[in-house]
Amino acid sequence: MTDSSEVYAAICRFIGFDADDAARLRDLAPLFAAHGPALTDRFYAKLAADPEQAALIAGRVDALKQTHLRWLSELFAGDYGERYFAERWRIGLAHVRVGVRPWWVEAVTSFLRGEGLALLEANLDDPERRAAAARSLLKILDLDLMIINLAYADDRVDRLCRFTGMSRKLIERCIAQGR
Repeated sequence: MTDSSEVYAAICRFIGFDADDAARLRDLAPLFAAHGPALTDRFYAKLAADPEQAALIAGRVDALKQTHLRWLSELFAGDYGERYFAERWRIGLAHVRVGVRPWWVEAVTSFLRGEGLALLEANLDDPERRAAAARSLLKILDLDLMIINLAYADDRVDRLCRFTGMSRKLIERCIAQGR
């Protein structure tokens, strides 16, 4: 990891992800725990409908569903510090390792945004509470996506360093010169 955890902290500050968001997400934990299995089933049915994704998950769907449910529970656990960042980074690298293309992570996050917002709409009657919960949900999903994207970018630089034999510092200097 480079300075990615510092980027994470800066982005949290920039988007205003704060203790109130963490509290709202913790409050949503029971709702997402109750509906998580059905959401996860829809998620994997959607993945299985695409030939590329179906090939990646073949023979592992039950185990992956358990992993997804764990990810979902961590999303609403209320702790979004260094440990959270490190776990999400590990998840990003796992996606890299198994060959999930980065744009699929973007598409999956879009699916989860829609499902999550629909769940809030169906279960939270108070419009102000629903709107605040939706903002917090979108922030944490965007933060997760950002961390995973950082892991992809970091992996690409690492692979380029190994392939070329160039140091990371030199690769990053070359990238910066291209701006």
